Amino acid sequence: MSTCCFLRDVVLLFLTLGMLEPTAFGNTRTHDADRMQIEVRLIPKRRTIKAGEPLEVRVEIWNVSTQPLFIRKNIFELCGDSPLSLRLELGPPLKPGTLGHGCAADCLYQPEDSFAKRLLIFWAILPLQDFYGTVVYLDPDTFPQLNTPGRWRLRGTYKSRGDLSSSFCFDPTPLPDNAEQVKRLPYEAWQGQVDTNTIWIEVVRAGSSAAGKK
Repeated sequence: MSTCCFLRDVVLLFLTLGMLEPTAFGNTRTHDADRMQIEVRLIPKRRTIKAGEPLEVRVEIWNVSTQPLFIRKNIFELCGDSPLSLRLELGPPLKPGTLGHGCAADCLYQPEDSFAKRLLIFWAILPLQDFYGTVVYLDPDTFPQLNTPGRWRLRGTYKSRGDLSSSFCFDPTPLPDNAEQVKRLPYEAWQGQVDTNTIWIEVVRAGSSAAGKK
């Protein structure tokens, strides 16, 4: 992601200097949904794990559109505002009373946080035919299916409002020129909803010889 990081730094530099104009990177803004497409791919480290083990999954967001896009930097956060939701389904019945642990989180902007800083916190530029990725861990405490031997279908949904304004955290001192700052950005944020690919995960008993297979 060196290209992505470089472009991000360029945008932030222009924002900081107050020099970014709509034509600085050419006329790249469009509202044509067909030109703003992404694919979200799930790649598990192993497809067979022991009951009670966490499931490690690589997530890749690919830009298959015709222009660079802004996407949310934080791909998956269990307790926060996450664009990606993951689920394990279609496995054997869970034991009665088997529930995952819940959690919650919040965030607060500081009065000195500029628009550029807030953009850096939440967004990254995804170049054409490139991907932005991370590794997530599904814990049995939150996904009790991982405690239950059987075959589970792993799927996810990625969605974003495409709101580049600083609206993710509580803001005690809102920036007065948010809308104008967004208009000066060279690219739009991806917005919409897409499903990931489907992966089947086999959860086996701890003593099984099948555990550890990829």
